[in-house]
Amino acid sequence: MKTSYSALDTFKICPQKYKFQEIDKIKVPKRVEAVFGTLIHGALKFMFERNPLYPTEDEVINFFTNSFNERSEKLAWHSPAEKEKGEKAYYEEGVKLLKNFYKKNQPWNFNALELESRFSIELPDEENNATHTLSGIIDRIDKDGETYEIIDYKTGKKMPAESSLEGNLLLSVYRLALA
Repeated sequence: MKTSYSALDTFKICPQKYKFQEIDKIKVPKRVEAVFGTLIHGALKFMFERNPLYPTEDEVINFFTNSFNERSEKLAWHSPAEKEKGEKAYYEEGVKLLKNFYKKNQPWNFNALELESRFSIELPDEENNATHTLSGIIDRIDKDGETYEIIDYKTGKKMPAESSLEGNLLLSVYRLALA
């Protein structure tokens, strides 16, 4: 069996949703929040790519703007008014988020080893004489001296409490991926 952290998280939250998405393969339109997250992730990946120089803040914003314009046409909105209001709000939030992030995290100050790094972990299941594969993507891996740092971008309004990170499944999966 092959699965991902997000599929496991879906199962943990709602087994029926997991069944519909992962087993029955029922496609549903992506929610605007998910598309927004994908667009921000893409812009941050672009920001840390040196080709041959790191992009300027304006180039990162232009990259986001172009990606946003391409994707926003495919989003399903309930009404034209909601579309206009929603697009404007998400676009402005994205630009604000990226500008703030760029100011605090100039890419040349980091040693980004990997961007959007795919991983696959084989997990033996001796009870069923099977092997399961856990796969995923790490947003960014930095190296500072002998220390590796996993960067996982989040676009939510609140940071999770540090106490909630104890035993966090995603962090455990990342630890396995780096081992």
